[in-house]
Amino acid sequence: MTWWLRVHMVHLSFACVLACFVLAPLLAGSALPVPSLMGGFGAGIPLPLVLPVAPVCVLLHAMSRAPAEADVTAVRPVGSYRTFMFGCVALVTVSLGLIEAQWLDFGLGLGTARNLVGYLGVGLIVQHFLGSMYGPPAVAAVPVVCALIGLGPGRRPYPLAWPLHEGASVLAAAAALGLFAVGAVLGPRRTAESHP
Repeated sequence: MTWWLRVHMVHLSFACVLACFVLAPLLAGSALPVPSLMGGFGAGIPLPLVLPVAPVCVLLHAMSRAPAEADVTAVRPVGSYRTFMFGCVALVTVSLGLIEAQWLDFGLGLGTARNLVGYLGVGLIVQHFLGSMYGPPAVAAVPVVCALIGLGPGRRPYPLAWPLHEGASVLAAAAALGLFAVGAVLGPRRTAESHP
């Protein structure tokens, strides 16, 4: 177990998640300007909603460091370890988001937590179907593609642009949780069906 924790950089992954939530309130007034390609209004993405890309990329890389053959031939249920790790990250993330929303009155705390969980789901799905090296770039592309779509009438994000919705959006939370659930189911299977 100690070897698994060390190889998969569990401590670094959780440190990155914590750093994301420390930096999010400090960068609350900053936005990443992105022009709209679909007409309408351009969607500047608040940095706290983009910040979760970094810890998710670290986590995806960490979980893919060991060769798939090592996981397949392991005596211990490493697929269960991966699922447990993803569940712990989601639980810690949602807890930190709730703490920031309640105690710091930081409205984007829930949005930061939602996006981290949703980005992780996207990364796991992409890694399952395309391979481990495509997960982090796909995660980094999600907020940019959503911002390029732009905002709809009333300067509201389109329903598919879930990372741009406000923190309390039920639709965005459902999309992120759905992506995470699919990714968490597919994530451990990647080790048994090795991709290049």
